[in-house]
Amino acid sequence: MQISADINLDAAEVQNLPFGHFSCTEVLTGGLENDLHSWFEQTDAWGLTEMDFYTQFEFSLFDVVLPSKLKTLIAPETIDIVRNKFIELFGLEQLELAGVTAHKLIDGHKIGVHNDFIGKEETHRMVLQINPGWNEENGGFLMIFSSPDPEDVVKLIQPLNNTAFGFEISNDSYHAVSTVRNYSRYTLVYTFTQKWL
Repeated sequence: MQISADINLDAAEVQNLPFGHFSCTEVLTGGLENDLHSWFEQTDAWGLTEMDFYTQFEFSLFDVVLPSKLKTLIAPETIDIVRNKFIELFGLEQLELAGVTAHKLIDGHKIGVHNDFIGKEETHRMVLQINPGWNEENGGFLMIFSSPDPEDVVKLIQPLNNTAFGFEISNDSYHAVSTVRNYSRYTLVYTFTQKWL
């Protein structure tokens, strides 16, 4: 059975400050975001990860059996759409998929200021927000900074349902997530590595 891609990044808009990033709305099509949210709410695949600057639940989509309707999320056609959007917007040569992971933050969880930089293993990341019914009182804002100083916040991004934020991972890609309140904040994260020729 051929699986078609149910993702659309045509509306992505790129900005270069304080680091290269893009945003896009209405990313998943055909109601796929609702199916994904329902599965996130029901699955027992979540594993707790606790680090010095964050606590969250997560798992790789390649480590679980996906419902048939969600297999499109890791289908080659879908990966190619995300990969090609990065290549187009940032003038890249080639990217290879490094992983597709689901993340969940619950009441009281937050992520401190960090840049995701670990070297050549991960160079580009797209965060897809799956948060129906979210409102500002629930927190969980994605914040981007011009430095590691929490006072240097440049932009607050609402984790609106079915929106995406993609960025170049570097020493300067500082970001954080504000405290989540009375809500489960879900994201699907596509990570790539630049193929160094």
